[in-house]
Amino acid sequence: MRLTYKYKLKPTKPQIATFQTWLELARRQYNFRLGQRFDWYEATRSRVDACPLVVSIQPVEEIYKDIPLTRTLTKGKRKGEVVSNIVEQGYVDWFSVQRADLKQTKTLFPEYKELDSQVLQNVIDRVEYAFSRFTKPDANGNRSGKPKFKGKHYYKSFTYTQLHNCDLTKDERGRDCINLKKIGLVPIVLHRPIPDGFEVKTGTVKQVTDGWEINLVLEDKDVPVTVAEIQPTEENSLGIDLGVENYVTLSTGETVEHPRFFRQSAHKLEKLQQRLAKRVKHSKPWKILKAKIAKLHQRIARQRLDWQFKLAYWLFSKCDVLFVEDLKLKNLTRRAKPKVSNEGEWLPNGQAAKSGLNKSMLDAAHGQFVQVLKFVAWKLGKVVREVDPRGTSQHCWNCFAQVAKQLSDRWHDCPCGASLHRDDNSAKLIKKIGLICSIAGMDYASLKTASELWFGGSPRCTA
Repeated sequence: MRLTYKYKLKPTKPQIATFQTWLELARRQYNFRLGQRFDWYEATRSRVDACPLVVSIQPVEEIYKDIPLTRTLTKGKRKGEVVSNIVEQGYVDWFSVQRADLKQTKTLFPEYKELDSQVLQNVIDRVEYAFSRFTKPDANGNRSGKPKFKGKHYYKSFTYTQLHNCDLTKDERGRDCINLKKIGLVPIVLHRPIPDGFEVKTGTVKQVTDGWEINLVLEDKDVPVTVAEIQPTEENSLGIDLGVENYVTLSTGETVEHPRFFRQSAHKLEKLQQRLAKRVKHSKPWKILKAKIAKLHQRIARQRLDWQFKLAYWLFSKCDVLFVEDLKLKNLTRRAKPKVSNEGEWLPNGQAAKSGLNKSMLDAAHGQFVQVLKFVAWKLGKVVREVDPRGTSQHCWNCFAQVAKQLSDRWHDCPCGASLHRDDNSAKLIKKIGLICSIAGMDYASLKTASELWFGGSPRCTA
């Protein structure tokens, strides 16, 4: 089992200067290595309409001129063995080539000798991860966008890939410290101890708005990763509807109000940004205001996350199985589609109202809340099951009949006699769908599947 614990660091001023120097060196190395891969990537590809696909734009000799075709291993059981840097179909094993080139980097740029070897090697790991997500599709056939070069404000962490429990110690003043190689003892706020049996594997030092923190990855191979298996019943399960008017509506009829943390701080944020716009960029007053704005955003994010954890624990105090919508938030927060008349004129499409709705949905952070629910469920030995959201706001929970509603229609009235708030109806329907599909042994619950199991056909009204 693996866990990640976050702790606050309280480094001295010389240690902060070292952290910042390391981040800058790591950022430069990241951009250089990413540039190497882009150069290779562009040199070995050509437009389909420019020349045959089997022909490169540049001669092969030019492409390989700075890349050694072989290398000699210097460590491990295979020490002294000569291996090829070219893999199948002529592609370069960039991960190994760039790892091996770090020795030459330290020779050309002596300042890189100040960095710990693990930290420097992790830069290549990050380049490999970013570029492989761009060039290789995942299990679903999707690829990530082209990696970007990191600016000074976008490279904020470095990683020790090998840490141990012995690195957590106390200094001569009795303060809890972590021993980081080539830096020394850094004071740490050890607000919770390392669990018995777990070992510290890696540590990532990260710069945040109000200082520095370290994320420790803990591992205990003797503890299995278990997933609770609980059979949902009417008594031990609960359905919830996520919304903007009410943050959560329970199938029992209870509601939780949307706290709107961002909306509450919007006025203060607006004033700070107006003052920032009047300052000379990169001047001292400008930097002070930038820090205030960043701290306000951090405060909002922490308020939201803390509240979501408390809400998750409260929900699981009421049930063992929680049914929640599998929302596609990226689709829900898209801009409204443009409207064009037959004469080619742009027509009003309601984007102003949609922008306000999008802001409220992003302020609610439902995607983050679902992840919090899953983590708390795993921690408590309980279960979260997702339900396909399609149709859950347009069908009746009692008879599955479709009752068409606009977004402004907040009440559900069905010919079968069900009359209640639309969010209450959705929460009850989500629970009913989840129970029907779970009893039938379905891995994924949806309205279509539940109606077929319930009626043996398509949704229809029994009134």
